[in-house]
Amino acid sequence: MRSWFLRIVAALVALGFGILAIRTVGSGTIVRQFNKHILNPFALWVVGRRPMYYGVIHHVGRRSGRAYSTPVVAKLTTDGIIIPLPYGSDTDWCRNLSAAGRAELTLQGTEYEVEHPLIVDEATAAPLVPAATARVWHRMGIHNYLRLEVREAAASELTTAA
Repeated sequence: MRSWFLRIVAALVALGFGILAIRTVGSGTIVRQFNKHILNPFALWVVGRRPMYYGVIHHVGRRSGRAYSTPVVAKLTTDGIIIPLPYGSDTDWCRNLSAAGRAELTLQGTEYEVEHPLIVDEATAAPLVPAATARVWHRMGIHNYLRLEVREAAASELTTAA
């Protein structure tokens, strides 16, 4: 069973790198579509089975009113949650979250109610995350980040539980 899983992961990674190579020629739309239709469903499947650096943002469509779940890389900080925006703030999930002003985030098995989304630059986000994480994100060319506040009631419950 494990070798089957690893083969699928290896195939998806290889396909992802192939598409990234195409991205240098195109506008990046192919990569976004690959992530939306192939990588994101796979990431949602993995997140549900084992803790990892992916989180799942549960948000509502700004026009459709439909509920969506989107995998995102997220870091819990003392100042809230930081999510890197490799495709910028113009993605559907980011625009939905900005319009609603709140969402739920599942991160390593814990549910967080988040609010007050704010797009911040690298200079603001980097000091909030571990230095190694900031360096990796910088090398990836990520310049925009989403800063979310953890809802007050949820934050006090976390402090009480600890």
